[in-house]
Amino acid sequence: MTNEKRIMSEIVLRALALAAFAIAAWLALKFLLIVLAIVTAASICFIYGYSAHKEKMNVSDER
Repeated sequence: MTNEKRIMSEIVLRALALAAFAIAAWLALKFLLIVLAIVTAASICFIYGYSAHKEKMNVSDER
């Protein structure tokens, strides 16, 4: 009976370790996706702002 309890407790511990790993992986993925979204938005804003500034400079040069 003690051998069966040891095996069951080992299975439960492995299941808990797997669940903890899955949660940690999910949080890391979520963090990386948020960082990617922020970097993408910042890049789009920078490119749009730079293009508008460049166009504004070209228009003022033509005058």
